[in-house]
Amino acid sequence: MLFLPDTNAISAYMRGANPGLASRMQAAFVRDELRLSVIVLAEREFGVIKGGNAAQRRKLLSLEQLLTIVPFTREDARRYATLRHQLESRGQGIGPFDTLIAAQALRLGATVVTRNIREFGRVTGLSVENWET
Repeated sequence: MLFLPDTNAISAYMRGANPGLASRMQAAFVRDELRLSVIVLAEREFGVIKGGNAAQRRKLLSLEQLLTIVPFTREDARRYATLRHQLESRGQGIGPFDTLIAAQALRLGATVVTRNIREFGRVTGLSVENWET
């Protein structure tokens, strides 16, 4: 099983905001089940630059070295386009970055780790878990 945390989950982990989340992420890491989307990496890079926080920079660099980074592929681009069209045609669009992450997770057969169950739950066939509860 693979887990692909979204930006909110990675941000909460980096802040140390939730011991339960940290414990589950560490367990998934030990089992080599945790991956880092390049989309999430890009969002966190922006957050670190915007915030100018050296400690957050070090934590992000550590995550980059520890986790397998999932690139965005042509297949992901096609899945994204189809997925976005399906969601928007039903009037249930989700954020653009979340749609990109969902496309990657579908390709990988991964479960998205997020507290944003409501939006990711709109994606047919996508497995979603909230580890912050």
